Amino acid sequence: MTSHLNLSLIIPNYNGSKFIIDCLQSLQTAIKKCPQSKFEIIIVDNGSTDNSLFLIKTFFQNNKLINLASKIYRLTTNSGFAHAINQGIQQSQYKYIVLINNDLTLEENWFKLILKSITENKNPKIASYFGTILNKDGTKYESQGLKFFPSGKCLNISNNQPFSKSSLKPCPVKGGEREGFFIWAGSGALIVYQKEILQKIGNFDPDFFAYLEDVDVAFRLNQFGYQTLYIPQAVSYHLGGGTSNSINNLRYRMDVRNWFYLIIKNYSAKEFWSNFFPITIERLRNLSCLIKKSIPIYRIKSIWLIPKDLIQIFFDVLKNLTKMRQKYHQTQKLLKSTK
Repeated sequence: MTSHLNLSLIIPNYNGSKFIIDCLQSLQTAIKKCPQSKFEIIIVDNGSTDNSLFLIKTFFQNNKLINLASKIYRLTTNSGFAHAINQGIQQSQYKYIVLINNDLTLEENWFKLILKSITENKNPKIASYFGTILNKDGTKYESQGLKFFPSGKCLNISNNQPFSKSSLKPCPVKGGEREGFFIWAGSGALIVYQKEILQKIGNFDPDFFAYLEDVDVAFRLNQFGYQTLYIPQAVSYHLGGGTSNSINNLRYRMDVRNWFYLIIKNYSAKEFWSNFFPITIERLRNLSCLIKKSIPIYRIKSIWLIPKDLIQIFFDVLKNLTKMRQKYHQTQKLLKSTK
């Protein structure tokens, strides 16, 4: 049933020596469950300074599968998640690509369930497939998909809620889709895309560097009328922040800056002004979170490092304001040409 479906697995890596092997071992186990499909693992290293590349190469040398090819591409500097993913997409050979965080592990039937869903659902508007992501020990949900709010907020559905196996029963949807249902989007931690569709809408935006680049992609996919199918029983486990937690307050700085990018890049003037007040409230919440999270990281240095971060964020937004609006017009032009 799935012999004609092959997957390109793209894993960005930056100093992931503590968890990358767990990730690869889980992939190997899941791949063995799909002997009729071909897989390739593409590691895009963002200039790691630890021994993760050595560990990865050793793993591939010692664990060879007939239906698995592996490639490693090393970038000289940390160019961010989005750029690394785009490099992986460029090097991939199969129709479907799977984005995988290096601190994530899969249950052994994950690929089998995803491939089954792709095979059974012929709707050409399904651009991506997403499963259930739990925390590392499997006690709580991390995500059952993304829910977007016009105020400039996007939440992981069921995030931090207690997990129960009984909640993973298949849920049919209208239109013939089996064992799944539609969601606004899936998290970029672990998601399957149709490569052709992703390339059509412009891939990931490297200006985002890290965080919210998956929301930006999802916004565009929805604009073009594409859909994401959620397969509840395809379960994975995510450490979360395995890379970014080692880089000071990167997550919170990127969250503040990239929400400005996303709104400027994707909102029409009407959408912006009709949501101006809730957008303003959410941006103030982002700023408050950045300050609160930065203080225990910077400690006494907060006095000058937090203002420095804020200046840099708003400098970046102003510097790229015109560029982001140009991207908005490019997307609108492409949308008109496809209607």
